[in-house]
Amino acid sequence: MSENVVVLLLLMQISNNYCARNELNIFLFSGHYEFVDLTHSFDNETIYWPNSLNFVFVKKIEELGADGSWYAANDFTAGEHGGTHLDAPYHFYRGGLHAGELPLEKLIVPLVIVDMSAKVNDDPNFVLYKEHLDYILNDNNGKPCIIIFKFGWSKYFNDRKKYLGLAENSNELNFPGLSEEVAKWITSSYKNVVGLGVDVASVDPGSSKQFPVHKITSRHGLYNIENVNLNRDIPEYGCTALVLPMKIKLGTGAPLRLVAICPKEQ
Repeated sequence: MSENVVVLLLLMQISNNYCARNELNIFLFSGHYEFVDLTHSFDNETIYWPNSLNFVFVKKIEELGADGSWYAANDFTAGEHGGTHLDAPYHFYRGGLHAGELPLEKLIVPLVIVDMSAKVNDDPNFVLYKEHLDYILNDNNGKPCIIIFKFGWSKYFNDRKKYLGLAENSNELNFPGLSEEVAKWITSSYKNVVGLGVDVASVDPGSSKQFPVHKITSRHGLYNIENVNLNRDIPEYGCTALVLPMKIKLGTGAPLRLVAICPKEQ
């Protein structure tokens, strides 16, 4: 074998190795996929659970130096459970994982959207039961995934009273949610599901007092995602979720940046 052929073969091997190492990047940035932000922005108007510490800027600096340079910085305070956020299993189960302990294998997973907005039809009293799903859920062929239920509530996020269903002169809440029946069904029949999400303020209906869905999912090691921003349509199947909460070591929950990687429609 000539020296030139040997060099050519080595170059081909190096090129193949390089392509193999960059296969994911080539795949993601081929132009066939888009990154969709499913997160509501955090500001002083962000909706938080009643009696929680709201998101507040406690310090704000914006100044132009004598040399023309710009400097800006903010401090903020906030509760764990407001805006688009994650509930860790520890939130309702003493033996559950904290927000900062959740493994990445459960945070970067296929995403299944269950669009119930047509059946909800803007009814704040709607509670999801098995019968509404025709006893069928797409379970990602038994592989780990998260399921997010779309009730069509994201459009109300900028109207706190409407979004939470607050009655006049009362802190009573009223918005759609999952039933205890559905929570038990998913945790018993779909062992591959690692998390549940909703586009309302709680996986339990707003009128719930005992929070059975939280208790069931937490006890089975699932996390919950609440206040998901579903103002735009995304495929019900075929997307990958990047569930990236603030890594609060002992957090019962955390603010969340939720992103879906979805194939572009051809």
